[in-house]
Amino acid sequence: MLKITKIEVQKKNKERLNLFINNEFEMGIDQATYIYFNLRKDLELTKSKLQEIKDYDQYRQALNQAIVYLSHKKRTKLEIEQYLADKEYSIDLISQVIDYCESNKYINHEDYIESLKNTILKTTDKGPDHFERVAKEKGIEADLIFAYKEKFEIEMSEDRIPEIAKKIMQKKKQPPNRLKQSIVQTLQQRGYAFSLINEHLSDLNIEPTSDNVENILMKDLEKVYNKYQKKYNGYELKSHVIQALVRKGYTFDMINDKLRESGIVDE
Repeated sequence: MLKITKIEVQKKNKERLNLFINNEFEMGIDQATYIYFNLRKDLELTKSKLQEIKDYDQYRQALNQAIVYLSHKKRTKLEIEQYLADKEYSIDLISQVIDYCESNKYINHEDYIESLKNTILKTTDKGPDHFERVAKEKGIEADLIFAYKEKFEIEMSEDRIPEIAKKIMQKKKQPPNRLKQSIVQTLQQRGYAFSLINEHLSDLNIEPTSDNVENILMKDLEKVYNKYQKKYNGYELKSHVIQALVRKGYTFDMINDKLRESGIVDE
């Protein structure tokens, strides 16, 4: 027969107790386990009851770790599952912890996705598609993502996309066609659908003055020429320079005109 011969508070953790069975240390338990099983000195236990106590205490440990993890910031069900799985808790035990957290509103996906929406809108320049991608990665349900993506787009300010586009225009000195491509690509990378971007493109003054285009072209021509003159000369040099500038978005006529004016590459 198994008998509890001693219960003492742990020296390093006052929230846990040492349980001695038949005068030998058996395990550590927390206060909740102690109360739940009404443990006391001289209480006799069966092997199955002792295993039940061990299983319950392990559940309590997993639950406490999950609650501490949740105390730092809001988490989703998937995040808690992954966190506890990394600590090598069993699937059944993790499921018990998740059930407890959900029933007590420690895990609340609607509250989580509302906070996610507000954070991305207020602290970043990312768009609805980025919001959707993050929500999916966190394991949020599809119906919630759909509903809150619509809210994201409604609450997004009208000047959000134009303001980002203007910053891109200030940084990138490119010919109009290439500049437009850069704006679209950058906005798509930040999570804006082309349909949303296209609504605002016509409102942007992407077309620089002819003087600006010529200045930009001249700078690019010099850079490209300096790069290729080390490897090529004559017609081959001219061909590589033209191809490089076409890739940058300049038309063939613009390039030829500037080549003739500059004299950098002979006819």
